[in-house]
Amino acid sequence: MKKIFITCLALFMVVAVSYAEEKGEGGFWSKLKSKIETITPKKKSAATTAVGGVRGAPADSADALYWKGKEIDGEVAADELDKFKSALEYAINGNTGESLKTFDEFLARYPQSPLREDAMKAVKNLKAADKK
Repeated sequence: MKKIFITCLALFMVVAVSYAEEKGEGGFWSKLKSKIETITPKKKSAATTAVGGVRGAPADSADALYWKGKEIDGEVAADELDKFKSALEYAINGNTGESLKTFDEFLARYPQSPLREDAMKAVKNLKAADKK
């Protein structure tokens, strides 16, 4: 009984490791794609708005504070998001050269983007995969 249990446990471990290795190749790209799908593009409003106020303590701008490790707000400019998505699609489809080129263009065009860190990780991943 003990031998059967150990054999089953060893078999389970082998299957789990092989499954993890299988998922490891596409794991980064699938996580990145699911993260990008949660982001909504900012749309420029055509309407003008007016804001009224009441007396009270002066308020600073409504910009969100930066917290290290916090996820991005979920809003990115539409053209910026489109460029990132196209680079990501090239990477997922296996077109490493075009993906690297598009990510480099993205990094050059949007240096203050909240997606910059993800783009740099993607470039690093692509270059590591290209060396293999």
